[in-house]
Formats: sequence, C-alpha cells, structure tokens
Amino acid sequence: MKFIQILEEPIEPGGLVEWTPYVPGGLGSWSRDPRLTSHNHEQHLRGAFEYRVRTRREGGRESWLGLQIHFDEPLSIPALRTALRRWIDRHEVLRSHVVIKHDGLARLSTPPGTVQLKMGRIGWYNESGPLVEQIAGSFDRATAPLHWPAYMFATVGRESSFTLLFAADHSLVDGYSLIMAQHELTAFYRSARDHTELALPEVGSYVDFSAAERRQADQTGADHPAVATWHGFLQAGPGDMPRALRMTPSPTPEPGETDDQSPLLPQESVSGVIADDATANKFTAVCSEAGGSLTAGVLAAFAMVHHSLTDDPEFRCVLPRHTRDEARWLTSLGWYVAVAPFWLDMTGSPTFDQTVARATTELKRSRQGASLPFLRVADLIGYRGEPRFVISFIDTRYAPGAAEADAGRATVLRSHSYSAEEVLIWINRTPSGLRYSARFPADPADPEPAGPDDTRFDGAHSDRDPLDRNGPVPELLRGFAGIVHALAEESTFNARM
Repeated sequence: MKFIQILEEPIEPGGLVEWTPYVPGGLGSWSRDPRLTSHNHEQHLRGAFEYRVRTRREGGRESWLGLQIHFDEPLSIPALRTALRRWIDRHEVLRSHVVIKHDGLARLSTPPGTVQLKMGRIGWYNESGPLVEQIAGSFDRATAPLHWPAYMFATVGRESSFTLLFAADHSLVDGYSLIMAQHELTAFYRSARDHTELALPEVGSYVDFSAAERRQADQTGADHPAVATWHGFLQAGPGDMPRALRMTPSPTPEPGETDDQSPLLPQESVSGVIADDATANKFTAVCSEAGGSLTAGVLAAFAMVHHSLTDDPEFRCVLPRHTRDEARWLTSLGWYVAVAPFWLDMTGSPTFDQTVARATTELKRSRQGASLPFLRVADLIGYRGEPRFVISFIDTRYAPGAAEADAGRATVLRSHSYSAEEVLIWINRTPSGLRYSARFPADPADPEPAGPDDTRFDGAHSDRDPLDRNGPVPELLRGFAGIVHALAEESTFNARM
C-alpha cells in the first residue's frame, strides 16, 4: 500500500463531490463530555492555536492524513451516504471535539446517528492537475484541528468507476488507522450497496483510550522508567534530539513573524519501492539468521549507512511505537502512537549481523521509553524540543484487504509539511515488498527538488528516480536500498558485510 504526499500522483479525472459532516444545531446541541484528552492531542491543539494567533491563519495545512480508495463500479450515492454515516457512528473520535477555553480544555461529544453529510457538487474535471489541487486545498482547509469537523470526504465519479477520498487532522487518525480504514470503508459501502448485514469486530473508542492514558500519565513521576530512558538519550552524543546525517536547521520564523514576512517552503517528499517481495523475503531471512527481526534489520541497515557516510560512532533516531495494547483498539480510529528513543553504538564499524544483534538489544531496552507519552516525559525533565529524525516501520501484510490495497485499490495520503527541521522516513513491508516514503526540508543545492514538481498530471511521471538527487536524506535512502539488495543477493552468512 503506497504512502504518498497527495500531490505526488494524479487522480483520474471525473466529477468531484465534497462530503462535509454536520450535526443539525451545531456544537450547541452536543453534550459536555468529562473525558480527558491525550497529551498528543492537547499539544497539537495548542500548537494550532498559537499558529492561528501568530499568522491569522488556521493550523490544518500541515497535519492531516488521508486515504484514497478506487472502486471499479459506478458510484451509488445512497450507498455511499449510508456507508459514511455508519463508519462515523462506529468511530467515536469522529463525533467528539475538544475546544480550548480560558480555564483549560473542554470536550463535547454527540451520539451515534446524529452526524449527517452535506453533499457539495464542485464540478467536472477533464485534467488531473486542477482536480488534485482542488482536493488538496479543500482538505487543507477542512482539517483545521480547532474546528469540527476536522475531517472531510470527497468522491470523483466516472461512468464506470469512482474514487473515494478521506482526510482528517492527525489528532483523529494515525497511519495504522488508515491501513485498517480502507477495508472498513470498502466493506461498509458494499454492505450498503447490496443491502446486506456487515459483521465487523467490536471496536473501542479512542476517546476512552485518551482519557485512560492521560489519567495514568498525569499520575506518574520522575521515577518512571521512561524518564531515565529519554534523559540518557537526550544527553548522548552532542545532546538534544538527533538530526539526520549532516542536516542543519533551516531558518525558522521568529514567534512574531507571519508566513508572509518569513515564509517556510513545503518540505520535499519522495516515495517509491526499495525491494520486491522476493528480495524483501531474502533480506528478512538474512535478518533472522543474524538473530533479529525485520524491524531490527531495517534499523541496522540505516545505522550502517549513517556510519559509513559520517563516521559517527553513534546512530540515534526516534521510533514511533503503537499503543494498541488491547484487542478493542486494533481497528479503532485514533492517534495511537508513542515514541521511543533508538541509540546504537557503531564503534568498531560492526558487521551487519553484529549491528542486528545490537539493534535487537536496543529495541528491547528502549521500548520502555514509549511507555509514557513523550510530552509527559518532557514536562518531567524540563525539555522543550521535539523529535527531528524519525524512522517508522510498519508491516501491513496482515491487515484485512492488504493485497488488494497494495495492488492499487487504496493509497494512504499525507499533507504538505512546512517544518524546517523534521525528517520522517517510513519503511513499510507490504505484500509486494518494501516501500519507502520520506519528507524532509528542501536542499537548496538540488536544482530539481522532489515533490509535486516531479509529477506531470497528464498521467505520466518524471523519468527521474526520486532518490536521484542531492541531499542527505536521498543519500541515506540510496544507501539503505543498496544494503538491502546486497544482503539479499549474498548466499552465505559469513560472506555478508
């Protein structure tokens, strides 16, 4: 299943309709909800509020995730309306909203069956470029986290097919949510179309999870194991959060400046395939033979590339870890993500099998760093920074509908990001192999920046390899791909690098 920035690939033209959720009577008809919100959500809301005050603009443009699903059949509007309403009823996070008040945060919620959908016909598009720009702009505006709804649907209809799109602010969803959502939305639509009963497993509410996580986190103190884990990580090397390779921060607007006074450019974005299924299986076997998992092998490979490019005796990054620790959370829509530090000693230029062994040990040791929300840890130790170099690994092969999604039925989407420092790399093991996606600050030395300019929306793509460009992140990904292929081609354990 691809994970791309929305402007990276075209959408087949057709008739665009936007579907906006609403509740008759507005938020005034909702009920006060005493359940607390998570640290992640609170920080996200306060950041959006500060952005609005500073720039007089809403803070949704760089924080949404989404989904695109293709159906090889004509669109049934009644079936789609029914499917979307049932899906909203299933996931309480889509029927709950947190507002910032002078005395803190307040949550409002509305029960199942109250959310309706307004259908807005935008028009017919004969070219993909204007169509994608329209959808991306609508999603940017519709997902501002300070308002409800902070999510939106759209459809592009044609004579014999249609595309369903969904975008939501990151406070409502994570990547795993969308991997599962593509199956649910497809199943709800088919059930409504065929007038059949749909049997899905019961699902928990992210609102309940957030309240429990917040309550537990606020009761912890500085003696929590996660605090010591993070404190040691932040004191290592040059201190602070690590940066990718030799990256230096780009200028960031002063707190009083607006975007017009000191604009930040959208980050570059690349995505593609590292290895096909056969090569990925061989690489996994090499990792297993070295005593580690595919996750350990992926991180070991990145550590080796980083060491070869920098001669740095340490490799440090931050790892997202899901917090779906009960069956009821597995298919629940929400932001079920914590982060853990990852810190490898590369002294002595270890071989791959040695690096895998070290990575395996570090994964076990550092996972306690994700047992407490990082924002709570930061509060306890007085730290004010944020992760700057993040590597995510997800195996999607066992998700419902994974093969069909990976074959092109569904794609996970993300918005622009305007961060001057963040580097995020996603490596996904899918039914077809290993896929990568990354976003990072633009490199002024690259005459052809990555991202939307690489796509000609006449249905063709630039012949240029997304990684054939200057900059530390493409260099890191090229090296990672090289190690994966080199190890997969080796026939004996002892012959490996």
